[in-house]
Amino acid sequence: MSLLVDQKKYEEAVKLQGNHPEVVESMISKKGDVSALKEFQQTFPSSNGAFDLAYHEQRWEDMMRQSGVEMTDKRYEMKAYGYLKLDKVKEAKEEAAHIQNQELNQKIETYEKTKNEVEETKKQVEEENKKDKKDENKIKSLTDQQKKQEELLKNL
Repeated sequence: MSLLVDQKKYEEAVKLQGNHPEVVESMISKKGDVSALKEFQQTFPSSNGAFDLAYHEQRWEDMMRQSGVEMTDKRYEMKAYGYLKLDKVKEAKEEAAHIQNQELNQKIETYEKTKNEVEETKKQVEEENKKDKKDENKIKSLTDQQKKQEELLKNL
């Protein structure tokens, strides 16, 4: 089975699985081979494949629009991560609640904390800019800090 997938003999792999393309799609998705997933999705289109492909291509909105997806622990994790990327912390927590994944919960917590820090830094910059005697060094320092925090958010 694995050999057929590696050789991109998808029709044979699907037949071997008793005409269950979702099993083959799952194998390809686990490998993270986006081009193979795209190729398989063209021959055997499915909601699962569209969801997985959108995740690997970082098309978060498209991923969320998929309906009829067979949710596995991995897909709940993927969906929670997608919600974080869309800045929807509440939804990310709801998806994460379906599974017990400490690493995912930690990532959501870190995201929330960093997001709050960014907001706090923005307020400090605004307050400093409103002062008659602006401290340009403080503004630059805060702005640099804000950029680092936003970069951290983006790379989570």
